[in-house]
Amino acid sequence: MRSEINKTVMADIKISVVMVDGSFREKFHLIDCLENQTFPRGQYELIWVEHYDSVKDELASNKGVHITTLKMPTESLYHSSYCFNEGIRQSRGEILVIPDADVVVRPHFLETVKKAHEKWDELVMYIPRWDEPEEKHRGEVSLRHLEKVCVFRNPFNYGGCLTVRKDWLFMVNGYEQHEAFAGGFHANGLDLYTRFKNLGLAIKWHPTERIYHPWHPSTLAISESYQWQLEIIEQRVLALTTRACLGLDGEYCLESQPSYLPKGNPKTLHKKREGLTGVILKASRNRGFFRGMCFVGARVLDRMAR
Repeated sequence: MRSEINKTVMADIKISVVMVDGSFREKFHLIDCLENQTFPRGQYELIWVEHYDSVKDELASNKGVHITTLKMPTESLYHSSYCFNEGIRQSRGEILVIPDADVVVRPHFLETVKKAHEKWDELVMYIPRWDEPEEKHRGEVSLRHLEKVCVFRNPFNYGGCLTVRKDWLFMVNGYEQHEAFAGGFHANGLDLYTRFKNLGLAIKWHPTERIYHPWHPSTLAISESYQWQLEIIEQRVLALTTRACLGLDGEYCLESQPSYLPKGNPKTLHKKREGLTGVILKASRNRGFFRGMCFVGARVLDRMAR
């Protein structure tokens, strides 16, 4: 692994923003937003973790961003959890903000996050992601435009933007690095949310803050291994599991993984892609609480796909 840390003079870091990539990001408007916040610039850091071996020149030349490349083999399947966990390890802030790296945020975004976490240490706070409809998409990314046209579509998008104290991420062993959670479109956010809840933390959506997601062709995509992930998460709901079996500390190994985690390459776990509703409902078949939650989520996703 190669770490490219740009030397920047900073004061006491309060917030670390962790963003990840698998060599597929084409625009970096989030960084532009984050560099123009009402929160003091010397009190937060921007961390970008690339799964493979290089980043675009536009990003590499930005001295305000700490860049790390994991140098994973180019033929390997992208696994965002490795990126998230490396960013968490490198972070210096007490509060971590982990957003989807292609969203747009308002100038007071970090200030709002800091104030919320000052009120309660045991808080896990998510920021609702509002999506730009395809028919209203513009090539140029504009906060003013997105504020006018974006709609709230997915109430279960726990991967849109997580804010939490770093100590709690270490308590749950970070993001799940098991191979079943690999791929660019995954349920890692829902899995982490479930383990936070099982730990007994207070979880909330911020009532007024929003992040805005410009439309792109893969906005509504879903991975073929999504069913496995939902089945794993369901078992973690029932077992009150709090820690990833393969996460931040590296102590959990595949040999000691719970029996319900699937074996095999995520690329071949599912040879046939099913519809959004079928994938989610099949994973929750004959279940109680989780079936109800997935049913609602499936209806929402089904409407989004139409």
